Amino acid sequence: MFWIEFLVVLACIFIGARIGGVALGAIAGLGMGLIVFGFRRAPGDMPVDVLLIIIAVVTAVSALQAAGGLDYLVQVAERILRAKPQAITFVAPAVSWLFTLFAGTGHVAYALLPVIAETSRKAGVRPERPMSISVIASQQSITASPISAATAGMIALFAASDSNLGLAQILMVCIPSTFLGSMIGAVAVSRMGKPLDQDPIYQDRLAKGLVNDHTETVAIAPERLQYAKRSVAIFLIAAVGVVALGLVQVARPVTDWKATAAVSSVRIVNESPRAFTVDLETDEVSWSTVSASLARPKGWVEVTGLNETTGVLELKTQEDSDRLMTGDTTGLSERIESGDLKVRDPSAVRVGMAPTIEIVMLAAAGLMLLLCRAAPGDLATGSVAKAGVVAVVSIMGIAWLGSTFFENNSELVIGSLSDTVQRMPWTFSIALFALSILLYSQAATVAALMAVGLQLGIEPKYLIAMFPAVNGYFFLPTYGTILAAIQFDQTGTTRIGKYVLNHSFMIPGFVATISSVAIGFLIASFLP
Repeated sequence: MFWIEFLVVLACIFIGARIGGVALGAIAGLGMGLIVFGFRRAPGDMPVDVLLIIIAVVTAVSALQAAGGLDYLVQVAERILRAKPQAITFVAPAVSWLFTLFAGTGHVAYALLPVIAETSRKAGVRPERPMSISVIASQQSITASPISAATAGMIALFAASDSNLGLAQILMVCIPSTFLGSMIGAVAVSRMGKPLDQDPIYQDRLAKGLVNDHTETVAIAPERLQYAKRSVAIFLIAAVGVVALGLVQVARPVTDWKATAAVSSVRIVNESPRAFTVDLETDEVSWSTVSASLARPKGWVEVTGLNETTGVLELKTQEDSDRLMTGDTTGLSERIESGDLKVRDPSAVRVGMAPTIEIVMLAAAGLMLLLCRAAPGDLATGSVAKAGVVAVVSIMGIAWLGSTFFENNSELVIGSLSDTVQRMPWTFSIALFALSILLYSQAATVAALMAVGLQLGIEPKYLIAMFPAVNGYFFLPTYGTILAAIQFDQTGTTRIGKYVLNHSFMIPGFVATISSVAIGFLIASFLP
């Protein structure tokens, strides 16, 4: 049954990816129907937090686009690119990386590519060099952006697994690793191909009059400019606010208090979890009803519903644990004072990063609607909103299908792969890269496979290091930004080769991705 289900999952991914658009999620729905109703399997968990974050971020970016903010950002980028034309091979990927980092979407690259092509051609630099690495840098930056859908998936994953890692660690590793990886990629392409004045294809196109001297720039009506600038300010403040709230946990309100203790410290009495709680100010022991999940017979349990002055008494012997059934607290305070019994202190449970991002992004969208004259109708019809719908449907379908398959076959998968990936965790990055080629989405790859990495026992910090490996969709030259770069390069130097895979983006893509993962592992090794 395992192999049949596995073939169903692969078939859904392959067919959905070939059709494109929302088909990836819709075809995955067919697979879900076959596995659940045909093979009588339980459906897995749907990545609800990921989907909600994507909806919130897409709403904010769509409002930015409707207010003219994206066009204004492109104007700023144009001025930067044209200021240093001879260094375009390094400036262009840096600008693409930076703008994608703050926008959380690779859509900004579409507007930058014609400027890069025109500036490099006029500077006598082979456009293939800055064009190819700029597309790759934009893809790499998605895995470093605090508000991208892919990063949202990582945040939700770590939150659900009770990991002590989160947005701060993702940014700490991925911002330097992806930027440096992109710059190493720029070095790799800086001498790629013949010089422009010696390229026969360019010379032929030039002789035929196929190269124009004018590239249309983005124009914003003067009366709209102040609103465009205002929307950019609101969006950047929101993005910085998300990062700040992720780094400074005390800025997020406390919603509960919890303590972690041995499972033997909690027993079910009259269908309610009971524990001995301790007043940390008086050392008074009480027999209390608590909130706890007792799904595991051994190990640790998380007790919630406490307050900042109440801890949980940890019981390790069966005799002490049995006292919970009667609520006998005799002599427990004295044993705490003598050190015979330990009290697990409470820790604050704060508003999670998933709802934090959702609130901040929706609030930013609301401010742009109120203060920047962004038309509500334009939010739903812009290119960002349309791409967001595709992302939500795709991730919902493929991630749900992936979790259903894995949860029903977890023992076999973990048993077969855990030894290898625990000894050589970097090998998991190959699986991430390969799946991203099929899915054409970093976020969908994260949703489908990163949870498997946790189940296989890979340390979360190394999953962060491998995060840039989900940028494999440059491998096949069919992605939107790749095709756009080829189209915008009038010189014909940015192209797909005779054998398809020998295209302009293969070398910078592999160099940047491998470098980013390697640097990520180096940085992650210093994390606790």
